[in-house]
Amino acid sequence: MDRQTAEQKAIEILKQVVDALAEERYDDIPKLAELGDGIPKPLGDNVAEVFQMWGWEQTPPIDHWTEERVTIPTNPCYQQLNFYHWFDDGRGFHADYDLASGGELTDMTLQMDFFYEGDGLRPVFLDVHVM
Repeated sequence: MDRQTAEQKAIEILKQVVDALAEERYDDIPKLAELGDGIPKPLGDNVAEVFQMWGWEQTPPIDHWTEERVTIPTNPCYQQLNFYHWFDDGRGFHADYDLASGGELTDMTLQMDFFYEGDGLRPVFLDVHVM
């Protein structure tokens, strides 16, 4: 699978995960992606704890996936979605997606890994945390 095809497949999965976060359907995420090491269940408790750790009493509403990316006018090079093809052995790649709330960026980033398996990808949900 070439890089462009792999990234398109990853975007399809990321879209579903971001939408599940936006709709607080945390129980759906393990159906979409394997949970990485150290991700406690239930996942909703984990997400709430991360937000509380950074001063939010309640989880702010997360925006759904949109093809229109949030931009930073002062930084034209900023990208809300980034892929990192850094596995030396070519077994997969990493994705960071900066989450937004009310059309503005939060400090929270969804992190996932995608591993090549046959003709597909094995998605792994790593974390939602402050970057």
